Amino acid sequence: MVGMGKETLLISSTVPAYETGPDNKMHCHWLMRRLQEAATTHADREGFGVAQMAKLGCFWVLTSMRIEIDSLPEREKLFSLTTWSRGAKRLRAFRDFSGCNEKGKEIIRASTEWMVLDHKSRKPINVDDHINLIAKDKSVFPDTVKRLRPGKPEQEIHSLSVPYSSLDASGHVNNTEYLRWGLDALRGQGLVQNDITSIRIAFISEVFEGNSIKLMNCEQKHKGFELIGLNETENRTAFALEVQ
Repeated sequence: MVGMGKETLLISSTVPAYETGPDNKMHCHWLMRRLQEAATTHADREGFGVAQMAKLGCFWVLTSMRIEIDSLPEREKLFSLTTWSRGAKRLRAFRDFSGCNEKGKEIIRASTEWMVLDHKSRKPINVDDHINLIAKDKSVFPDTVKRLRPGKPEQEIHSLSVPYSSLDASGHVNNTEYLRWGLDALRGQGLVQNDITSIRIAFISEVFEGNSIKLMNCEQKHKGFELIGLNETENRTAFALEVQ
C-alpha cells in the first residue's frame, strides 16, 4: 500500500522471506534498500525523480546515512515506512524516514544526505538551481546529523572484485552493496545483526565493475565497529561505516 500526503509518502507492506535471515529479521541492507526505494518513489511523484533528473543531465547520489534501530522488521509482519524531504542547502539535500511495525510503534529512524551530480562531469551541482523541493520542517533526530569521517585503518578483513550484479541504473555500485559488504565482513569480527542499534555510513567515491575493494577495520573511537572500503583500483576511499 502506498499513501500520499502533501509533503510525505507512506509505504506499507508485509516483509517477504527473501528480505530476512535465519532469525526471521530483515537484513540491514534490505532495510536500506527500502529506504532508498521510498525516496525514489517520493521523488518521482514530486517531479524530481530519476527520469526527470536525467532530462536535466544529472542524477541523485546518496552521500550519507544514519539509521537508528529499536528492532528490525520481522518476516511476514507489516512494516510501514514514511519519508519526507527536509529541503536543500546549496549542494546538499536532506531526507528523513520513520518506520513502524504492525502495531504502529516506531522501530526505525533514519536521516540521509544527497547530492546531485552532473552526468558528464560527475561533479556536484547546486540543488536549488534545478529543483524546488517540497520540504517538511520535521526531523527524526533532535541533534544535527554529522557526516562520518573515515577512521584510521588497522588491518584488512576482507577483499573483493566488484561484480556486475552490484551495479545500479547509474552504472556504479549501488549504495546498499557497501552496507552488505561491510556487515558481512564485520561478522568475522564479532558483529551480531540483532545487536545493531545504530548505523552511520558515508559514501565517498564511486565504485565500478571490476574494481578491487579492500575492507579495513579501523581504530575504534567509540564502542562498536568501524571500517573503511578502499578502492585499490582507483587508490581512494570508497566509503566509511560505523556500527554500534
